[in-house]
Amino acid sequence: TMFYLFEQEVIESVPITVVDLDKTQSSRSLIQAVGSDSSVNVSARADSLAEAKDQLLRGEVFSILFVPNDYEKKMLGNQQPEVTVFSNIQYMSLGLTITKAFPIAFATHLGQIQAERLMTQGVDAQQAMRELMPISTDLHPVFNPTLNYVYTLVNGIVPTILQVIVMLSIAYTFIQDKYSQEGLLGLLRENGNSIFRLLVNKLLPYILAFLGALCIFDLGLIVFFDIPFNGSVTLELFSSLIFIISAALFAVVITIWIPSRAFNYGVISVSSSPAFGFMGLFFPRISMDAAAHTWSSMLPLTWYMEARLDQTLRDAGWLASSREIIAMFIIGVVAYMLIVIKLSLLKKGAHHD
Repeated sequence: TMFYLFEQEVIESVPITVVDLDKTQSSRSLIQAVGSDSSVNVSARADSLAEAKDQLLRGEVFSILFVPNDYEKKMLGNQQPEVTVFSNIQYMSLGLTITKAFPIAFATHLGQIQAERLMTQGVDAQQAMRELMPISTDLHPVFNPTLNYVYTLVNGIVPTILQVIVMLSIAYTFIQDKYSQEGLLGLLRENGNSIFRLLVNKLLPYILAFLGALCIFDLGLIVFFDIPFNGSVTLELFSSLIFIISAALFAVVITIWIPSRAFNYGVISVSSSPAFGFMGLFFPRISMDAAAHTWSSMLPLTWYMEARLDQTLRDAGWLASSREIIAMFIIGVVAYMLIVIKLSLLKKGAHHD
């Protein structure tokens, strides 16, 4: 699975946004040089840093290239032009790709431009290369300025382990009822033939226990690992609750739809265990192929980690995390509908018998 995940080998077309206040031929040439690097993709433009910041917080881009309004003036005056780059390097591989892409593009392309300008002034090629005034690049790593990947990796391990425990625990308890003498229909009768009541009575104690465990783990991360918490406690608790519910319902679907006891545990293990590799902490999801990207989108953990990082590192607010919460909610709703369909079919078959 991991070999298949990393089959592309290199990260390409990382989306970035550009704030060009200069809007001159020189600034456009600079942007074209950056865009020509296969590892980045100028996918958005912004009129201000505030607008670009919103794009970064929403996860639409992973870096901002800021070109000041005196860029061409300094270029033509053989002064040292300066551009600023803000990069989201909370993802290790992606951050390293962005960090390398900008200096290489600046050094190669703009160095040639300055060399050509000096040569038109009668300076020979070797002398021109010696007299080049390099561009000063001011790099600002955002969200993880200390380059401490405990903030993301340790932060991601706890929910990953919890998802496996949630799904296996829920599967185990439903398997006991499924293969008992009365089966799932007996469980339904005990709950007044109400599927909703069955799920509430069966899952609620587990959900509350897992939510409490996650809160204790988070407290430990904050106290012992100094994980920052910059966002809303309420939003983090709400997203954690939706994550646990959707993971539990996901496990119920697998348990009641797959007939074999061995396959029940096997499919749950295969679905939940590789989640750490598919949620994008090591290798960004934007560089995965369609199959891997689809698989990661079906896992509640993928969306929960985005919402979790929004609150612990980014302080992105309610609106930025709404997409992830809605995605987990949709996973839960679809799972609930599949559960209703399966149990309704069982009840219908029992009536016919």
